[in-house]
Amino acid sequence: MSSKKIHQMKKSITLSFIIALAAIQSEAKAQSIAIDSARTLGYGQTVTVTGIVTNGSELGAIRYMQDATAGLAVYDATAMAGVHRGDSITVSGILNNYNNLMEMGTVTLTIHATNVALPVAPIITVAQLNEPLEGELVKITGCSFAQAGGTFAGNTSYTVSSMTQNFTIYVRNGSPLIGTTIPTGNVTLRGIVSQFGSVYQLLPRDINDIIVTGNLHIISSVVQSNIVQTGFNLSWMTDSLSSSFVKYGYTPNLELGTLFGNANTANHTVTLTGLQPADIVYAECFSNTGTDTASSSTGLYATQSASSGNIKCYFNLSVNNNVATINNAIQLNHSIDDTLIAYINRAQQTLDMTIYDYNDSLISDIAGAVNAAAARGVRVRFISDGSMHASNNSTLTQLSAAVHQAVSPVPTGYYNIMHNKFVIIDAKNSNPLIPIVWTGSTNWQEEQIDSDPNSVIIYQDQTLAKTYTLEFNEMWGDTGAVYNASTAKWGPDKSDNTPHEFNIGGNRVECYFSPSDNVNSHLIHTINSADVNMDFASMVITRADIAAAITGRVAAGVETFGITNTVTGTTTWNTLRTGMQAGHLIPWCDSANSIMHHKYLLVDQNQASNLDPLVWVGSHNWSNNANVRNDENTTVVHNQAIANQFYQEFYSRFISCGGLITTEIKGLPELNSEFSIYPNPSTNNNVTVLFKNFAGYGKNKNATIIITDITGKIIHQAELTSVAGTNIYNLSIDNIVAGMYFVTIHCEEYNSTQKWVKQ
Repeated sequence: MSSKKIHQMKKSITLSFIIALAAIQSEAKAQSIAIDSARTLGYGQTVTVTGIVTNGSELGAIRYMQDATAGLAVYDATAMAGVHRGDSITVSGILNNYNNLMEMGTVTLTIHATNVALPVAPIITVAQLNEPLEGELVKITGCSFAQAGGTFAGNTSYTVSSMTQNFTIYVRNGSPLIGTTIPTGNVTLRGIVSQFGSVYQLLPRDINDIIVTGNLHIISSVVQSNIVQTGFNLSWMTDSLSSSFVKYGYTPNLELGTLFGNANTANHTVTLTGLQPADIVYAECFSNTGTDTASSSTGLYATQSASSGNIKCYFNLSVNNNVATINNAIQLNHSIDDTLIAYINRAQQTLDMTIYDYNDSLISDIAGAVNAAAARGVRVRFISDGSMHASNNSTLTQLSAAVHQAVSPVPTGYYNIMHNKFVIIDAKNSNPLIPIVWTGSTNWQEEQIDSDPNSVIIYQDQTLAKTYTLEFNEMWGDTGAVYNASTAKWGPDKSDNTPHEFNIGGNRVECYFSPSDNVNSHLIHTINSADVNMDFASMVITRADIAAAITGRVAAGVETFGITNTVTGTTTWNTLRTGMQAGHLIPWCDSANSIMHHKYLLVDQNQASNLDPLVWVGSHNWSNNANVRNDENTTVVHNQAIANQFYQEFYSRFISCGGLITTEIKGLPELNSEFSIYPNPSTNNNVTVLFKNFAGYGKNKNATIIITDITGKIIHQAELTSVAGTNIYNLSIDNIVAGMYFVTIHCEEYNSTQKWVKQ
């Protein structure tokens, strides 16, 4: 649509709006100027304008106003607090620049009338979402959401397409849209044109600004399931009976054609078959009645790889294997750097690396291993963070000229930091047993490796490696060896262009990148999935919606323990402390001035698999910057063994800071005497011994477990330190023959023996 037509549409406003404007202008004509004239005066100028307010508190403290010529943002939290949508006002103030948005501040205000009809929103194209329309109410038709089927969250940007062009809408905290379903299919969006940094965005005010068209609508998100090496299922729901179809392909052109699922149904499923292991495909789901069609946005989906699917996790500080339920967690004491080097040394073809903080003082020579990989012909690409680049420049300059480097932009109000810490090894190797993804919370410097609580998680999976490569290439601006600054995308400029669901070794794994994937909403969803218990260790928690989700599960009866880095750093501390049981939330005790650097969440880690035990882990802090301005990565592993290994680390950190956890593991007997054995009789070599330490709070005692056969021969003995309350010791004895045995506990103040039968 031409600018001339838009101008004509602006003139075709309602009669009441014209009359109201005439009255206002008559009263204020001696001092007001047209808004378009005010905008041309530039920043720093004091101006007086008159117009109609187009939003209320649903957009926060800011108000937008417009007259027949243009629109303008007004920000003065005190002066504008009582101003509502439909108020006719005259305001005077100073024009300021807030991240490229022109707004008036230091305001004096006169309200002339209320409930005045708003200006008609002209229909524009995405290309016209720019400076001439900033501050004005507009409409865009034929819109579809990339995140269709999810739910809106606060302080989050969403990608929308119209006529093959993408744009952004923004939903702030407190918006009435929060918690409502992101629409599927085509809609018309109404909102106010705003700007943040280099991005023009649309600000819908409430659900009425999302105008649904047509009679058939998709009413759920598209769910991927039954992921195997040759395909998967895509399922969705509609509000009326229709037929199911999926268009798909290896490119956004969906060149592989259209598949039919079923007819005359509201519950749709289409099976994609004939694919290869570790394939990533684009797919668009749609339903049709013959006269009406509802379509999803185009998403990316992946098949299972032919990799081993092995998942390993390591911790740099102590773990407590007494609370292990399947496998013992492993501490890499002062050796995470050496382990990383060992993985780098395995690279055969490609090595892609991102790191926020890298300083090689007093750690092993990671740069040497990277240079050696490049020297043996491995294509090495290395992304570092711009904010840390100056302080760690001496380390980065140790990388050879054969290592291709890129540095993220320095922080601005729009972009913050490249906070990833991941390594991708041989993603496209013809041998699916080679590709590796290394990630977690650990930066490469002495404190992070030796004293700050951190974790590493390593996946041997080609599908995940290819997915991480897509994210890397988006920041790199190219698929090749040389960084392309002209096409590189960082932070809020990135799009949601990766799969999110994986079958890795038979385990469901989710993968999200910030800020394109609305990660905090997935975190809140994960928190809300807790049925019985939940544990978290997070450096900071500054998002009120995350804190509310945690305390909401506590109120629902989910037993929850948590550690944060500091009280002052966690701005939601009072909310969490009030909403959690006494003693269940503790600050990191700051041993040796270290930082509790974890960002993990454990859900139902000691429950049966039907309750979905999982661990959420990655680089993503639980903050607003991580969600909307940083480059971050997160994985969610639905596996009890992995989740419990993280719990062994959590338990050790919580107890080391004076916390007390006495929760029994589900499925184990109540411990009413000094100790008990479970199961008894046992059909395998793995048994659990529960015993009590009757010491006071925070006091540890030595304990000894001895197992003898009926002749008195000792077949197992272990020395351990017990904590106050119930202790859990998992016992695994290889090649023990069937028979009766005696288990004895020596715990300073008592000795107790029970029979144990191996069948």
